Amino acid sequence: MAGALRPVVLLMLLASVLFVVDGVLDGVYPGGPAWFTGKFRNLAEISYVFAILNTLVAYLVARGSERSLMARIGLSAFFLVERPLTAFLLGPPDKDLPAVIVHIATAVVELVILVSAVRVWRLGHSIGDDEMASLFGLQGPSPMPVPASDQDDPAPRQGAPGLPKRTAWLLGIITILLAAVLVADGVVSGFVPGFASGGREWGLSGDASGWLVYLFAIVVLTVAARAVHGGTLALRLLLATALLFVIERAFSPFALRIVDPIALVLHELGAFVALALALACASAIRAQRANPQDGVASLEAA
Repeated sequence: MAGALRPVVLLMLLASVLFVVDGVLDGVYPGGPAWFTGKFRNLAEISYVFAILNTLVAYLVARGSERSLMARIGLSAFFLVERPLTAFLLGPPDKDLPAVIVHIATAVVELVILVSAVRVWRLGHSIGDDEMASLFGLQGPSPMPVPASDQDDPAPRQGAPGLPKRTAWLLGIITILLAAVLVADGVVSGFVPGFASGGREWGLSGDASGWLVYLFAIVVLTVAARAVHGGTLALRLLLATALLFVIERAFSPFALRIVDPIALVLHELGAFVALALALACASAIRAQRANPQDGVASLEAA
């Protein structure tokens, strides 16, 4: 159980990176447009404070502090509300779309941190003191040496269970459908590589950022290519990606003031398909957790 805390610490460090990226995208750097100039009511600078605080707490959690883990659970609940709220209160036209996406991505990461940290904390209180010391540490205690004559034969290591064929096909089909909807949105918006784009400028902010849907499609297809093979980390990452697209597809028409009816339909369709993908990923993860228990039950019955 010594490795149970590692994913939480790694996700906390990822959140710190996202806080710094958000500050840079907002122009909070020496000589930047938001470097203590009153833009965004000087709230954008707080992202660096959040990054420093989050990194400090991550260090304390990595040292095995249970109180720091409880404090991080509270911070995750705060960031889960603060990140989406500031994304839309300070959003377009003042805040660029990539910065808004980083806000939402940070909120998704904070949700995963919250769930994982609560799980580790509950697990720590359901076991003995010796095992708890091993759990709240990145390295477990060194075992006592055992003579070779007293060692048992090593049990065969079980590999990670793969997904049922039907579930893998379902995830693949939904992912391809989501990617197709994203690509269709880019084509309808006039961002067609190699052809005249109707005067549309390709950029990273406002209406010029419509080409990013192609990048979204590549990301979701890449993650799904690993997730369909049953990788637990890949499934969780695909779940987080799908939830991010649910929020982005549902709210980006309001942030960008999209009025084209076809584009609006594609945005809402993309939100529903992304939601279906998230539900399918959650079901696959739940089934994976139940499979090892079924295997133990069948061995006991035998």
